[in-house]
Amino acid sequence: MAMFGLKKSKPSEGSDLVLAYLEEAQRVRTTLTLIDGKGREVAATLASVGEDRISLNTQGPLSAEKGAGMSLVFLLDGLRFKAESRLVDVKPGSAVMELPGAIALAERRRKPRARLNAREGATATALTSLFDGVGISGPIENISESGVCIRVERAMEVKTQRKMHMGPNLLAVGQPMMLVKLSKIPKSPPIELGGTVAYLDASQGLLVGIAFEPGKEALLAPVRALVASRTTAIPTSVPPKARRQPEAEREAEEPIHRPAPRKEPEPDPRPAPPVPAVLPAPAPEVATPAHAPHLDERSQALLRVKKRTRSLLLAMPEGPDRDRLAAYLSEDGYGHVRCADTLTDLLECLDRPPIHLILVDGGVAELQGLALASLLQHRLGDEMPPVILAEASVDAELVLGAQETGVAQILVKPYEPDADFARMIEEHLGIG
Repeated sequence: MAMFGLKKSKPSEGSDLVLAYLEEAQRVRTTLTLIDGKGREVAATLASVGEDRISLNTQGPLSAEKGAGMSLVFLLDGLRFKAESRLVDVKPGSAVMELPGAIALAERRRKPRARLNAREGATATALTSLFDGVGISGPIENISESGVCIRVERAMEVKTQRKMHMGPNLLAVGQPMMLVKLSKIPKSPPIELGGTVAYLDASQGLLVGIAFEPGKEALLAPVRALVASRTTAIPTSVPPKARRQPEAEREAEEPIHRPAPRKEPEPDPRPAPPVPAVLPAPAPEVATPAHAPHLDERSQALLRVKKRTRSLLLAMPEGPDRDRLAAYLSEDGYGHVRCADTLTDLLECLDRPPIHLILVDGGVAELQGLALASLLQHRLGDEMPPVILAEASVDAELVLGAQETGVAQILVKPYEPDADFARMIEEHLGIG
């Protein structure tokens, strides 16, 4: 029947590559972007992939007409791809397109990019200005020497600390970011530099891509080492990919003749012999190696011991916030949590060392903020422990003053005594 065209022709090598990528994108539920001739974008997911056409579920209205040329852009295997096709049919919430004839690499990156797991805890904070404008913060999705992608969890007005709606109009592409702070990147100290908004994606949450300012290669050396350990160079062409073998074909390839199932013996009707009075000795247990005990439990026990030997000082006004914070730190295992709301109390605590960390949140009645940090620096000198300064707003004057007075970190209020707060304290104490 093949002579009458009823048998489907085998896809060409180029179509095989397109099918391999689109079938994988469907399997992992990758979000695609449909772009019409006027540059209008609509997010979509693949519903089915056939030998000659594909079906998509669209997440917005598609204004193009049947027969219109469309571009499909999607991310897969850490790379960005683009394919050209034509619209066969369009309905509200769905679209059918011809199978693209080819697929091309559409990378916008100049450097390789490493994806970070959320459990690694790497975060980024970006401000358009230190005095006003917009501030965003959230976990780092991926990073390279040239930029970072942030999944925005919080957006606010810098001046008033008021929360803002996290939509595509929050920032504009090309918007300069005066300060970009990268924290908790593996094997890297905190990094602060400037940048520019490169892209925004609000299809699934809000993703903001920021390109770093040039000339910061030395500062970004830890990022370069991290990326090199996790990724390879960006390819210059589409990497080869083979189609997954369908389950039906795999089953057909299995041998037809299978061994007969093992027949269970018939139960013996005779009664079982009595159990002897003396049971045989149990087999000796295999000795476990010395390193088999739970290392995590041992490390946690060591951490608890270290916490019991650490003393913390809270320079805060008396009230429920201080009581809650002190109770949290005590429950977390710290042996001594002292509180001071007057200068006299503070000096008495300093005269009874050791003090391993000082948190200044509001300070004492006589001195607050940077003024109190300056007093601590002059009184303790080189013996001053890490000082964390909690402030409701951050500006250039505060940052410079904190650097001059030896403040270890500025903590933006409001903050919560939670797991992230506990890790921050452990890092400054050097016990994390």
